[in-house]
Amino acid sequence: MSVPRYFLPLICALWSSVQQVAFTAMPSRHFVYFGAFLALAAGTVFSFGSVTVRLSPHLDAVQYLLWRGLGLLPLMVAMALLQGLSPLRQLARSGWLGFAGAVCMTLMAFLFIYAMKTTTIANAMLFSSAAPLIGALLAWLVLGERILLGTWLGIAVGVAGLLVMTWGELGSGDAIGNLAAFGTGCAYGLYSIIARLGRDRDMSGVVLGWALLTIVSCGLMLWMTGGSVATPMPENLAALVHGGVFIGGGMILLNRAARYVGAGQLVLLAQTETILGPVWVFLLFQETPRLTTIVGGAVVLAGVMLAAFARALPGGADADPARA
Repeated sequence: MSVPRYFLPLICALWSSVQQVAFTAMPSRHFVYFGAFLALAAGTVFSFGSVTVRLSPHLDAVQYLLWRGLGLLPLMVAMALLQGLSPLRQLARSGWLGFAGAVCMTLMAFLFIYAMKTTTIANAMLFSSAAPLIGALLAWLVLGERILLGTWLGIAVGVAGLLVMTWGELGSGDAIGNLAAFGTGCAYGLYSIIARLGRDRDMSGVVLGWALLTIVSCGLMLWMTGGSVATPMPENLAALVHGGVFIGGGMILLNRAARYVGAGQLVLLAQTETILGPVWVFLLFQETPRLTTIVGGAVVLAGVMLAAFARALPGGADADPARA
C-alpha cells in the first residue's frame, strides 16, 4: 500500500503545530485551559499512529518497532541536547529503575504493535485502554496505595466493558491479538509502579532508554531469526514518522500538559487517542469494528474516565501528593 500524497504535508503541518503550541508561553490565568488543550492535542497526535501501522502491512511487529525506534531516538537525543543535558548522563541518573521502566515500555510497545498488526485497531486500542485501571489495582496490591471509591467504581465498570468485548470476540480468531492488547495494559501497570518508586529521582532518561532498548532488542531478534530490515521504504518511512512525529510530538505535548493539570485530568483528556485511532482507520481503510467492541469499549472508557474524574476531584489523589 503506497503512502497517500497528502500524508507528508499533513505530517509537516502537525509537527509545526506541535512545536508552536508546545513552546508558546501563555498568560497565567489560562494555564489550566492551556494544559487541557495540550493533553487533548497529545492524545490526538498519538492517535495518528494507527494510520502509520495500517500503512505498513509488509512490516511485522519487530520490523515496525525497529524503524519506529530509529525515528524516536534522534528526537529524544536532540531534546536532551537542546536542554543542555547529556543523553548518557540522563540514562545513568535513571539507574536500575530507569532501565526497568524502559524494559516495561519496550514490552508494552511490542504487545501494542503486535495487537494492532493481528487484530483490529479498535480492539487493540480499546482492550489496552484499561491500562490506568490495571495500574491502580497494581498500585493497591504492590504498594498498598489507597483506592478511592470512584476508582473502585471505575474498575468495576471497566471490567464489565472488557467482558462485553471479550464475549463479542469469542470465535473471531483474534484472541491472541486481543490478549496482547490486554497485556499492554498490564505492562503499563508495571511501568506505573516503577514510575512511583522512582518519583524521587530523575527518570527523564526512561524514554531515551526505551528507544535504545527497542532498537537493540528488535535488531537482535531480526538477526537471530534471519529477518530483514530491507523492507519497503514507504512503509519504513511511515514507521519512522510514527516514532519521530506522532510519539515524539505527543510526548512533548503531554509532558508540557503535566505542568498544568493533574494526573487524573491527563488520563481523562488523553483518551482522544483511544477514541480517534479507530476513527482514522475507519475513514481511511474502512476497517469497521464489531458492535460489541464499540459498546464494550465505550463502557471501558467510561470506567477509565470515572476513575480519572474521581482522582481529579478535590480530595482525590491529585490533590494529595502523598497518595499520588
